[in-house]
Amino acid sequence: MSIMQDKQGLPPEGPKAGSGPSGADRPANSVSDLKGVVSRLHSAARGAERVALGDLVDAMGQSSMAAVLLVPALLLVSPLSGVPGASIVGGLVIALVSAQILLRRPKVWLPEFIRTRRLPGPALRRALAWLRTPARRFDGLAPAKPGGGAHAWWTPALALVCLALGMAMPMMELIPFSSSIAASLIAAFAMTMLTGRVRIAMVAMVLAGLAVGGVLWLL
Repeated sequence: MSIMQDKQGLPPEGPKAGSGPSGADRPANSVSDLKGVVSRLHSAARGAERVALGDLVDAMGQSSMAAVLLVPALLLVSPLSGVPGASIVGGLVIALVSAQILLRRPKVWLPEFIRTRRLPGPALRRALAWLRTPARRFDGLAPAKPGGGAHAWWTPALALVCLALGMAMPMMELIPFSSSIAASLIAAFAMTMLTGRVRIAMVAMVLAGLAVGGVLWLL
């Protein structure tokens, strides 16, 4: 599936191959920041009434596994998380991708029944439009390091936590706000792996701890 540049003016995602240190470490059509991920997802969803989850994963092209992991996490953080069963399917995808990061697979694999799972196109585009402004601000605060964090020593540890959270997500539907908190933490860990900025994970863990404390207090 070919992915066209979003007509709403978003710049091309990530550095080009051969344009410095980061270009040498990433494929030519890779994405290295949150804005690039959102832009590609929006392009994949343009004009369709129903969008297959496999098409959204394929939109990442030859990007790192971290960019693929970011897809279900972002969808669960967005207003699209209200779709029935979203936490169950999203958690399963997160667990599968995290496991493949631990196994250092070069390309993501998802079973066909997940790839063919379809999301409502209009709701998906609204959710991605909602994500654009925070994505731009986030990238300004934590720009990607050359080469990202795919080969960092802490990547397996973050992937292991994402695997555990993904497996627990189906049960989180019983606890208010818990799946959104978990998805936010997974998104932060995926961004850490994508950009190489460890402070993203550190700040996310502190905020997640405060959020969990707030939810427990409300209960």
